[in-house]
Amino acid sequence: MQDPHAAPTSLKERIQSLDILRGFALLGILFINIQLFALPDSSFANPLVLGEMSGLDSFAYWLVHVFAELKFMTIFSILFGAGILLFVNRLTEKGIDGSKIHTRRMMWLLLFGMIHAYFIWFGDILVSYSIIGLIVVLMRKMKDVWKLVLFAFLYLVPILFFYVIGRFFETMPESMVEESLAEFFPSDEVISAEIDLYQNGSWFDIFVKRAQLNLNYQIGSFFLLSIWRTTGMMLLGMVLLNRGILSAKKTKLFYAVMALVGIGVGTLISNHGVQEMIQNRWEVVHYFKYGYQYNYFSSVFTALGYIGLIILIYELNVLKFLMKAFEAVGRLAFTNYLCQSVICSIIFYSYGFGLFGEYTRFELLFWMLGIWIFQMTSSSIWLKYYQMGPLECLWRHLSYKEKPQLSKNQGIR
Repeated sequence: MQDPHAAPTSLKERIQSLDILRGFALLGILFINIQLFALPDSSFANPLVLGEMSGLDSFAYWLVHVFAELKFMTIFSILFGAGILLFVNRLTEKGIDGSKIHTRRMMWLLLFGMIHAYFIWFGDILVSYSIIGLIVVLMRKMKDVWKLVLFAFLYLVPILFFYVIGRFFETMPESMVEESLAEFFPSDEVISAEIDLYQNGSWFDIFVKRAQLNLNYQIGSFFLLSIWRTTGMMLLGMVLLNRGILSAKKTKLFYAVMALVGIGVGTLISNHGVQEMIQNRWEVVHYFKYGYQYNYFSSVFTALGYIGLIILIYELNVLKFLMKAFEAVGRLAFTNYLCQSVICSIIFYSYGFGLFGEYTRFELLFWMLGIWIFQMTSSSIWLKYYQMGPLECLWRHLSYKEKPQLSKNQGIR
């Protein structure tokens, strides 16, 4: 059978729980991304560069770092891995070379990611997901037990890297430390220049800054963190799909225990790490050796707890309006992800309203809530008339080399 007969997943073939989880995760990553859009880059790792935090700002920082940082991205990575396995297996069952179409699909995603990273926002995840997606698909036939072993190993590698970095700073001469940590502790002049750039700079000025940041994210962060952690998470996602956990095939008790233990353990560990960082005032050696490690290690527990909680709510058939909203956002995940970047660019950058640096961490939560409401509402309305989002349609058209049906009223493809 040839590629043109490989049709995109139909609505009947979709797994509802996966769409709900995907929408939940996509909305959740805005907790982090909106801060990266609206505040100086260095303030994420070291909030004191903006001065002492107020009571509400301290609460917002604690809320985001204990309950959101890395947690929703972990869910997204898990679902991406599950999606790869589901995608290839469905095509293989139809006698089609699923891995070939998957490769083409990832190459187009890489192009979309590069456009997003360089022309819209430096915090793109599509580039790393597309590259890692090409690697992970080769491991899909491994036994689940070996996937779990490899997941555990890959997950722990960045912990070692961060500890070594902390030890390196600890042994460096003080003059070298100051030079190396200029980005971690930028001067008031550097902070003011960054705020002025995003408030008043031209699109090209911001493009140059974005290109510089991308070198760090797409090279440094990729090899230090993403390739290890994200690969492991995608493998875990394949296991969770194989075991029926993501597709809501377990008992309600199973998901209740999963939620209680996961969120409970994750929150305790992450909260301890945040409290230690606050006590040490984000001192860089402590941050790398210990402070960041707590949140990194705990994020998988919290993420699995969130998965259990959302599926439990879905299985109990309560909060239907919220589950429907999550599902709508999840079915348009690609479109909504890029739309979040466009919306935030308009709000915070100079070629929009130029509100960069104008809001506190607590105030940004209200902007986030507004974007959530907009995306849940607009996604629900869109799906009344169309089968999929516009970018989902384009991506599928390029991947399958045939035009998918977009409108619900369209009789033929």
